[in-house]
Amino acid sequence: MKHRGRIARSAALVVAGAFVLASCGGSDDSADGGTTEGTAQVTDNETCGTGTLVWAHEQEPADLHLDDPENGLTITAWIRAGLLEGFYGVSSKTEFVPELLAKEGEMAENADGSVTVNYTLRDGLMWSDGTALTADEVKQTFDMIMAKGADDAYIYLLGDRTGLDTITDITVTSPTQMSVTWSKFFAGWKALFGEVYPMHVFSADPATAAAEVNEALRTWTHNGATLPSSGPLVFGEWNKGVSMTLTCNAGYHGSVSPDAVNRGVAQVDSVQINFVADTDAQINAVKSGEADMIMTQPQLAFEELSSNAEITVASSAGPVYEHWGLNLFNKHLKKPEIREALALAINKADVMAGLYTPLFGDILPATGLGNTYWMSNQGTYVDNQGDAGYGKGDVEAAKAKIESAGYVLGADGFYEHPADGKLTLRVGTTGGNKLRELQQQLLQAKFKEAGIEIVIDNPQGGAYWNEQPFNEDALKCAGSGGKEGNCEVWDIAQFAWVGGPWPGGMSSSYRTGAGSNIYGFANAEFDARSDECDATVDDAARAACYNELDLYVTTLTKDPQNGLFMIPLTQKPSFYAVSNTRLATFGVAPDANSAGPLANVVDFKKN
Repeated sequence: MKHRGRIARSAALVVAGAFVLASCGGSDDSADGGTTEGTAQVTDNETCGTGTLVWAHEQEPADLHLDDPENGLTITAWIRAGLLEGFYGVSSKTEFVPELLAKEGEMAENADGSVTVNYTLRDGLMWSDGTALTADEVKQTFDMIMAKGADDAYIYLLGDRTGLDTITDITVTSPTQMSVTWSKFFAGWKALFGEVYPMHVFSADPATAAAEVNEALRTWTHNGATLPSSGPLVFGEWNKGVSMTLTCNAGYHGSVSPDAVNRGVAQVDSVQINFVADTDAQINAVKSGEADMIMTQPQLAFEELSSNAEITVASSAGPVYEHWGLNLFNKHLKKPEIREALALAINKADVMAGLYTPLFGDILPATGLGNTYWMSNQGTYVDNQGDAGYGKGDVEAAKAKIESAGYVLGADGFYEHPADGKLTLRVGTTGGNKLRELQQQLLQAKFKEAGIEIVIDNPQGGAYWNEQPFNEDALKCAGSGGKEGNCEVWDIAQFAWVGGPWPGGMSSSYRTGAGSNIYGFANAEFDARSDECDATVDDAARAACYNELDLYVTTLTKDPQNGLFMIPLTQKPSFYAVSNTRLATFGVAPDANSAGPLANVVDFKKN
């Protein structure tokens, strides 16, 4: 589904809203009312409830290490949202809300230009093993993340430390109070410390702990023991290829989410995630009672659930967008004229009318999406691609661009270059996702009109990520500027990035050499401007700055040679459906980094 496609959230949620691979979205509106009509709402329960909440999901993660370049799936972040908490969570309105904090952090600008935030943790925070969660453990988490090995390279597998790397001081003054100072204002400060780790079970030395945490996150165990949880659930068992079970954390300190009704522990004794790749099987599981809910990327087949009286469906637009990403090392795509031809020929309105409007009505713009930093339901959104004339199906303009690059139209209707051959490009996505496959076919037909041959190459399910854009050799190519690895593993990648309330995290997928930058884009001016945007205090000026960054990514305005490597298609909601006969109450399920269907799992209750 989505590859939290990092924009996955980082282990410390450094890029909250940036690079988890995706296929779903958060929202401006609550996804659900939280209870079935006529059912009494529960508050402050002190003991775990009964019954197992069963969630049918299409993808199984390779492991639970979200920042592994080979595993940035949204499902990984959604699972972890039920296990670990951080300073701030994300609400159904895609806004930061205090989670481990007793109140909002208090910011002060210092005379030397630095910024200090004073934090106060909630009283009584506990790990599931009975250990108190204190400010010291937050500092230890930071020290571990920033630890370096003997070769001066970070041991800890984290794609981006943006915002953490400008912290100059962390002072702990009590078990619940601490201050953090940045050398300059950092716009994504609320996104940092998105997960606090149970450092009391790891080595005291930060570098040693970094190596231990790096391995422990994969299986959620350390020295043979399950990692303690600060969230409402505790890792149980993983039957690879079948299911994962999470159990109720009986010592949970309670949710303070504005979306949650229940402030106590979970009202079910466990959550079972059944990995069901086939869409029809997911639908049948919910209809037959084998599963209680679905929250996944949209599929056309889900329309039948919308008309089922025993199923409640609630979807709303959020910080997730579908896109075609272009490999700048491909012999054709390295030419800006060819990338612009793709952007001109594509007709986003056809995609919307044929695939998304039937599922979601008018909650998405009929013209598609034209920005990768701001979403269409945000007041700061600018349709940069639309303003550049892209996405409107201008086939003749596309042909002119192709011919200007020296291509000649062949007898078969496709262009050919005298040195680089036929204009053939492969596009890949998660095989078996019918909506995405239909999306490819719609675009393939339009590109054929422009003389561009698109070959669809979809490995089945989650195999796509490791075989194509996040293949080890492909990542080496992108990270080395084409000097290492294999630059021909993929041409065009179709997937979604999922973000959150801070759009600056998206830059982690575009910065030179960044681990989640699969495209090969490298621009020192962009990198420097990204830093400036993140350090801009004024909200309006910062929003405009992020829109400027997007121009590097979605147009040739800022970088005429290497820009325009992203073609955003549409903002997209997750598809969220629950049984209103098997569940007495169910929770709001926002889709964003540090959120998902388990963010408010305390509100689910079985009949």
